Amino acid sequence: MKLSLFVPCLVNHLFPHIAIDTLQVLEKLGHQVSYPRGQTCCGQMMTNSGCIEIAEPAVAALCEALLREPCDAIVAPAASCVFAAKENIERMNLPGEAKALVDKFYELTEFLHDVAPIQRELKPIRRVVSMQMSCHGLRMLGLGTSSELALPPGGNKLHAILSRIPELTITQPARDECCGFGGTFAVDESDISGKMARDKIEQHVATGADAIVGYDPSCMMSLGGVVSRNHVQLEVLHLCALLNQAL
Repeated sequence: MKLSLFVPCLVNHLFPHIAIDTLQVLEKLGHQVSYPRGQTCCGQMMTNSGCIEIAEPAVAALCEALLREPCDAIVAPAASCVFAAKENIERMNLPGEAKALVDKFYELTEFLHDVAPIQRELKPIRRVVSMQMSCHGLRMLGLGTSSELALPPGGNKLHAILSRIPELTITQPARDECCGFGGTFAVDESDISGKMARDKIEQHVATGADAIVGYDPSCMMSLGGVVSRNHVQLEVLHLCALLNQAL
């Protein structure tokens, strides 16, 4: 497939290796990937604070950049940014061609599960990993079924992809509670945010895993900060890092 890679701000500035791993994974799987120049923010940080008017020029610029390079799908390694981009494009005063981009946006896990499943055999990785089912991906993109809902368990797309890797043991905390980041919540309510992140790390440690694996860099930043400051023996990884190693 012909794909456009959307690299959100957080990835671009703090986790560029996630963008590189994502590009290499998609190319190893046979996709033609381009990086449209002039990409900007999805607007999430502004809209989190109620500043929709300030976010609109950034979202419009993002759409203009993506429209310059026609593609079959737009893939990004960040669930919250994918959802924010789609939501902002839908509710803002943008032209029709920009609105048409909404149905092309996919988070990486979603893309590899729903659109272009991995067909080749993967190399074994002998590790125990604990899944970080971040809020936006879980509740807004349907990457799994929330533990607090009184519904039959649904398919977990992250688990389905990780289970393709031989010798990988997959665990997860009993409840999918928030890591505490929540965009500007982590700034406005830093004490509460920090306590939530520490609680979440305790839950991951209790699984016996040696690494946390997720699909949202913002959550990885929140949890990775606790791991680093408290010298917790856990590695925090994005899904793309494991897949790139296994391909």
